[in-house]
Amino acid sequence: MTSNNPTAEIVDMEDVRARRRAGETAGGEAENAGGRLAAARVAAGFTLSEAAAKTHIKERHLEAIEAIDLEALPARPYAIGFVKTYAEFLGLDAADLVDRFKEDAGYVAPPAPEVEKFEAAQNAAETGNRELSFMTVAAILIFFIWCAYQITLLDEEKRRVPAAGLPAAGEADSAPATEAALPAGEAIEVQVVERIEPVYPMRCMDNASQTETVDVLFNVTATGRVYGESIVRSTNACFDEAALNAIRRWRFEPLRSEGGPRAAYDQRASLSFNRPQ
Repeated sequence: MTSNNPTAEIVDMEDVRARRRAGETAGGEAENAGGRLAAARVAAGFTLSEAAAKTHIKERHLEAIEAIDLEALPARPYAIGFVKTYAEFLGLDAADLVDRFKEDAGYVAPPAPEVEKFEAAQNAAETGNRELSFMTVAAILIFFIWCAYQITLLDEEKRRVPAAGLPAAGEADSAPATEAALPAGEAIEVQVVERIEPVYPMRCMDNASQTETVDVLFNVTATGRVYGESIVRSTNACFDEAALNAIRRWRFEPLRSEGGPRAAYDQRASLSFNRPQ
């Protein structure tokens, strides 16, 4: 029987595809992390290409996250970082989504060394006939000696390298980290080689000004990676975590002296968040 109704139902195919990737239950709740992210993106009115442009994550990686397609994703640490950034962009609970994604992807964290040592000791007590070999004991001792040596080196470097100040007004975007001074006769080579712009957290928009600023204090290792990051000043605490996430992904050309690359301490950068149009 032919219907006389001239109208046709319009179906949002993007929403349908997102729901299929989500693997929804009969009650409508997404069963996996990828589905929850896809549903949140569609509800927010973003296409995959728009979300990729705003998060600086490749569109094929976002699509793989929504589909839990591990073969299309990079190594585990990068995939987990992408999921956290994607969740923050959509205003979701990043920690919860990351945990769910790890479960969906079958990622199992390796047991901590402390757990292994405890279990080994427990097994030795229960069986009464297992002992640590000489090589194991020697390896543990060498590890602790190495850790103590590294801590001593870090303390010495921190005493020798003075703190660097904040960039001058208007230079926050062009020079996010100032150069640390070195003793006379040593070259200074502190340069940003990879700067990741922060993702504007949509959950903060309702209570945010047109522009919010977060100043971050951090150190740079001899390999150019950031560690020890902390907030120095913030106009809106809602943006602090997004600023720290961005700084952690920056890469630097480390300080160099006659002895080779060295760590730099008390570097500062100012990150701005402009309300999306």
